[in-house]
Amino acid sequence: MKAVKFFSFILLGFFLLFPLISQAEVKMDAPSGGVFPKLPKTADDPILENSRVYPFWGPVCQRYTYSVVYRDKEGRAPEYVRMYFNGEWLDIAKENPEDNDYKRGVKYIYKYVPTSIDSNFYFFEASNGKGKARDGIIDSPDNGPVLFTSPLDQNEIAVLDRESGEFLWRFPTGKEWVSEVVISGNSEYLAAKTSNHIYLFKLLSGDLVWQFEAAQSGEIGGDVAGGVDISRDGRRIAATMGNTVFAFSPESNKPIWEKDTGDNSYAVSISGDGKYIGVATAGSEEIENSNLLMLFQAEDGKLLWQYHSSGNFHGVDLSGDGGRIAAATGCPDRRAYIFGRESKEPLIRTEMLTRDSPVDEAVISADGRFAAFGSESDQGGVHFFDINSKSNTALWQFPTPEKRSVRALSMTPSGQYIGAATFGGDAYIFSRDSREPQDHFFARERLGAMDISDDGAFLLAGGSNKNIYLWQKGNADPLWTRKANEYLNSLDISADSKYAAFGTGGSVYFFESDDFNLPEKQVCSEIIEPPAEPSGTMGKENGDFSGEADLSGCGNNICNPDSGENSQTCPKDCKGNDDEAVNQNQSLDRRAFPLLLFILPTGILIALAVVAIILWKKGIWLKLWLKIRSFFIKK
Repeated sequence: MKAVKFFSFILLGFFLLFPLISQAEVKMDAPSGGVFPKLPKTADDPILENSRVYPFWGPVCQRYTYSVVYRDKEGRAPEYVRMYFNGEWLDIAKENPEDNDYKRGVKYIYKYVPTSIDSNFYFFEASNGKGKARDGIIDSPDNGPVLFTSPLDQNEIAVLDRESGEFLWRFPTGKEWVSEVVISGNSEYLAAKTSNHIYLFKLLSGDLVWQFEAAQSGEIGGDVAGGVDISRDGRRIAATMGNTVFAFSPESNKPIWEKDTGDNSYAVSISGDGKYIGVATAGSEEIENSNLLMLFQAEDGKLLWQYHSSGNFHGVDLSGDGGRIAAATGCPDRRAYIFGRESKEPLIRTEMLTRDSPVDEAVISADGRFAAFGSESDQGGVHFFDINSKSNTALWQFPTPEKRSVRALSMTPSGQYIGAATFGGDAYIFSRDSREPQDHFFARERLGAMDISDDGAFLLAGGSNKNIYLWQKGNADPLWTRKANEYLNSLDISADSKYAAFGTGGSVYFFESDDFNLPEKQVCSEIIEPPAEPSGTMGKENGDFSGEADLSGCGNNICNPDSGENSQTCPKDCKGNDDEAVNQNQSLDRRAFPLLLFILPTGILIALAVVAIILWKKGIWLKLWLKIRSFFIKK
């Protein structure tokens, strides 16, 4: 009888405490950029969307506006809308105090003038009294604006003689950031992609073969910068700009073909033989046609397959014949992938390689056998794979000092040597046979651009102090250093090791602190007012709708989500056409999930209690206790 009472007490305690445990929120004591517990979901949650900061990047002493849109399907006013900002909660106000249309959506803002280049972590939270919602956070808060010590308005593309370090030519791009530069395998051409242009140059002379300009100029800046690549023989050029991938030949700036990628891209790669093109796109976890790795035929632009991930695809690299593809993803996926050309099903899909940061870099050998990946932030490192092993675990891993981010990674065509550079100023040459670096170099700046020569003898790196370094294997001192006009964003050494090319910009330096130029508070003699944020037009940031809804087309029987139309804002065009049915299904799932969490452990506990009571009644507990007691007495 005592046993029955004992287990009844346990059950009663469980019933009383479980609802508190399942519904409690962990206290918000995480660091500014740390991991935060997710809110419990309910059917009555409001909606927070379109969180952003405008401008997204720039100098200190400029006014920046953080904003988010609060919406409630029942039109309920919020009990609060607040912003978590660098460890503190701030109440924020409506942009228009007279706007009370919560069903359509009301914009809330907070204005801020930074006085140092410190990182600023933020996200938004709102409650309607029955449920809560957040935006601007996956596991950890968003970071922005990205602040620079330079205005980044003197960008350039340049080529140097590798042996002497002398400049052969320099081409100014002004305010346009240079996303990528790449030299053809025969050292005939240099292809480059800037914010709004794609260029093809003669490598040695710097003569401009052609340039291609975007039909509509995009916003300068950002880390989702697109890219360019060129085949070994220079006969095929692949480039991404915005949500479009292009294929060119050296003969004309008119694309051979162009295809919509569904969202902006981080990277593009072309196989050495020029037959296949891989594209890595950004987007949203919930949208199947974003966060894609896409494989195209280079000849005609035929899409062979696409693979959707929960995180942005940050990097992609194709083997010489396009038979193997290496790719890397950001939050919340944070994995390394290897694909075969024949199928979108991964040959290798690793476990998450970081706790809360992207796997940023992916490189693969020409024969497709070896691949390496670079990870970021609190778990920065290099991860090396032998693809023939078919293992989801790296052959070896090298954690960088203080786990600093690896955002520059390169591999020799043979896969024998790997070059890596970190935001802690360290640069390395590895052999594929060991995780211990064969060579270690150091510079007092964040190294965001790097390339290793095809024979593994030289490593070229550059960083945020605008310096370019050439190191030789076996020598810790640079052979030479040169100065660029702005931050180094991309570097490439020609296949014959005779030439080096670079492009400048800020894309690779987003969301990383600068330990070599510690932030100092400035006294703002004047506050810079940025251009007005576009109103009535739409922009995309990380795949999400942002800005004011433009409902001028409402009533034309075409639902246009890119202008902010949905079943709430434009029911005439979007009835049943957006996520309302999905939300209803999600609401059912959300109601069922807590119930399942309650029933499952309760059932297990009851079953254990019943078993314990039966054992007690049969005297088995007593027999077991006597055996244990006698065992220890003998000892």
